[in-house]
Amino acid sequence: MSEHAKSESIEEYMAHKAELINKTIESYLNNVKDPRFLSFLIQRSGYAFDPKAIEKAIFDPANYLLKAGGKRWRPVIMLELVEALGKDPDYYMEFSIIPEVIHNGTLIHDDIEDGSDMRRGMEAVHKKYGLDIALNLGDFMFYFPIVALLDSDKLSNETKMKALESYQRNMLKIAIGQATDLAWHSGKVDLNSIDESKYFQMAYSKTGVLIGFAAELAGILCGASSEVQKALSLFGSTIGVAFQISDDILNLTPSKLSDNKGGIGDDITEGKVTLLLLNVLKEGDEKDKKRLLEIISMHTKDKALIEEAISIIAKYDSINYAKRKANELLSKAWAGVSPSLPESAAKERIRKIVEIFLDRTV
Repeated sequence: MSEHAKSESIEEYMAHKAELINKTIESYLNNVKDPRFLSFLIQRSGYAFDPKAIEKAIFDPANYLLKAGGKRWRPVIMLELVEALGKDPDYYMEFSIIPEVIHNGTLIHDDIEDGSDMRRGMEAVHKKYGLDIALNLGDFMFYFPIVALLDSDKLSNETKMKALESYQRNMLKIAIGQATDLAWHSGKVDLNSIDESKYFQMAYSKTGVLIGFAAELAGILCGASSEVQKALSLFGSTIGVAFQISDDILNLTPSKLSDNKGGIGDDITEGKVTLLLLNVLKEGDEKDKKRLLEIISMHTKDKALIEEAISIIAKYDSINYAKRKANELLSKAWAGVSPSLPESAAKERIRKIVEIFLDRTV
């Protein structure tokens, strides 16, 4: 079988898994329209809910975003790790929605904070439904999927507590990572003071955290040792950093991702600090570094200026540099977790999923 066929094969497998995950998310969201479920969810008050208002401000915009697409990397990796650890992934399917729904909540907030008009080739939630509804929905999606955990009779209280501790810790990481990114691209920090280690920590906290959480959650659900749980968390978080680097690259090259966000160079407009920019600051001459920082600080939508910035980045072979770094991270991530996983079909699928991360176009 050719490498292309293998890639297509694993992508088809992931697409099937994504359908199952989507159906599980939909079943939980459908419950939001039921006053009896709401009474159970937030306890009885003696008063009446307004199901229509909740449908319009939560159910409809949440489904709009979730149905717009998404590979469902996080829940797929979680379920594959569950199987690799010797458990039935179907039995734990409902818990896979936790990192995925939270992730979609972060996308809503990201688009607001970055001023993005598009998401997955469609209007961003705040553009279609309004800033107020989008902000509230993002908050709802941070908390709502935990219902799958709290409502379960499949897990011991000890397992639930471990999962909740991981959830709380990782939600803090998201806020810290996002705060760092916001401070950088809003000009509150001298960009010359940022090095690769700081970038990796930002990406680890902002992007890596939910893949790391998904992987750690698999270990918690399966009763793995604390050492294995830590290895799984590091594995997921590290491939999340590689995922962020891949996003940085795709944003500056013709790809479905850049098309879905409104065009090449959206990161230039937002003033984002990326590994590609940092490579120029490290390797570039003073004239090029100064000019690139000038354009980044403008938050411009001018295509000529964006192309000028991209040309400076390309001059120092920054894309290939970033690809090499991402590949190193993926190799390190797999080497770190592989000894913790017995040989199995699921382990082989996880290895293939890691391999196709760098071949992303969306």
